[in-house]
Amino acid sequence: MSPEPRGLRLSALQIAFLLAAVVACRLFAVRACPTYDDAFITYRYAANLAAGDGLVYNAGAAWEPVLGTTTLLYSLVLAGLAKLGFDLVAASLAFNVVCDVVTAILLVLLVKRRPVAATALVLGFAALPELARISVGGMESPLFLLCAVGACVAVDGRRAGLAGCLAAATCLVRPEGVLLAGILFLAQARKPADLVRYTVPLLVAGAIAIAALTYVYGTPIPQSVTAKSAMQGVDPAAEKVARFWMILRQAFLPRTAYAAVLPFAAVGIVRAIRAGGAVRNLSLFALAISVSYLAARPHTWGWYYYVPLASWILWIALGVESAWRWCARRAGPALAHAVDSFAPQAASVAIAAVAGFLSSRLVSPIQAQVYEPLWAWAERTSSAEPLARILASDIGAIGHRWKGIVLDSEGLTWPEALVHRHPAAIIEATRPEYLMVVAERPRLRHLAERPSVMADYEPIARFNATGKQELVLAPEDVPMDWSQDYLIYRRKSP
Repeated sequence: MSPEPRGLRLSALQIAFLLAAVVACRLFAVRACPTYDDAFITYRYAANLAAGDGLVYNAGAAWEPVLGTTTLLYSLVLAGLAKLGFDLVAASLAFNVVCDVVTAILLVLLVKRRPVAATALVLGFAALPELARISVGGMESPLFLLCAVGACVAVDGRRAGLAGCLAAATCLVRPEGVLLAGILFLAQARKPADLVRYTVPLLVAGAIAIAALTYVYGTPIPQSVTAKSAMQGVDPAAEKVARFWMILRQAFLPRTAYAAVLPFAAVGIVRAIRAGGAVRNLSLFALAISVSYLAARPHTWGWYYYVPLASWILWIALGVESAWRWCARRAGPALAHAVDSFAPQAASVAIAAVAGFLSSRLVSPIQAQVYEPLWAWAERTSSAEPLARILASDIGAIGHRWKGIVLDSEGLTWPEALVHRHPAAIIEATRPEYLMVVAERPRLRHLAERPSVMADYEPIARFNATGKQELVLAPEDVPMDWSQDYLIYRRKSP
């Protein structure tokens, strides 16, 4: 495969157009995509730290401190922004957009500023709906990808010390970062001096983090990791099989409609592995994440796949570049020069225009119809009853405005939940003043099978994006799958 001519490189103006498209797509996505419920868990940790209560979820609770977030570094960043007086939701969104812009610059460097590869890569990164949705969801994924790509580029540039720092940061953003640390270690195994410069900051940062977490929390392993590893459905064996196919699909074919570009991805992944350097290391990291998920088959959510999906776009871009080279040899130099000179600008404008058009017609109702009324109820109720506790499985949004104790039935931030086998047992053992139940069939069926427990509670409110207000529901009235449809119950007066 012939190399790209060295003279063909994106200009600064062309790169600026590509970056503008990234910003436009992310800002437009805000209208169509709400903040993830789980993001509010990190926000509450950050807000408590900024307020001087420590990195805890329930400040002052007897069982604290508990590390219920797996993204230590992102929590610290948000705490710093909160300390400066910024609104956490807006600050998180702005920070993630900045991360994506810097990542886009690094992606351009990753493919050596080659016009076709860089244009396809950055615009694919900007426009892929799954990536845009994750980016504006408030999670740590953009910072995770930024640190990972930065570490790979730094290794390529023989800046081993910087690579070690960024690899350490990747580990502190998400646990999967240890896979990148190992890949980059092996990539420099034949360069002793670089290996030392890379390893020292990695080990120092790791030792400090482990020591600090062990000192404060008693263990460096987040409670959320422990809780997720204990999650099991009604049929664990069948669920493991279902997760295998779900992981495979989310990592390599998030939508059936994307099957048309799989040939480009197949060519691109071969090129990436053969190319070596940063392109190979990032690809190996993405594959290692997906393979680790397939092997362990944990509960995963969409934002876990930010690195795999970004790498998927990289492979498609390399495949598109190969196809364009084949066409350019037959089309002649004039057409090839015209495409290299004007395609990045024209494509950037087109992508931004399409994103703007779609966002004007795909406005998410979650903020206005779920979060805002839920927050109003939570603030009003918890202010009037400061000692009231609420038990919930989705603790993010409710915890964002609930002033008192939030009991997590999934055990991510409250270890005692793992002692009890079922939510009804938790209710019976703790008798919280309020319950927040997701209106999905398995949960309602479980509670319906224990009428003696629920006899002490009455439904008082419901928050969802559909406008449904019925409070008394049979399991058959709701879908099997999770949705942001929340039922609020109040314990009856004795």
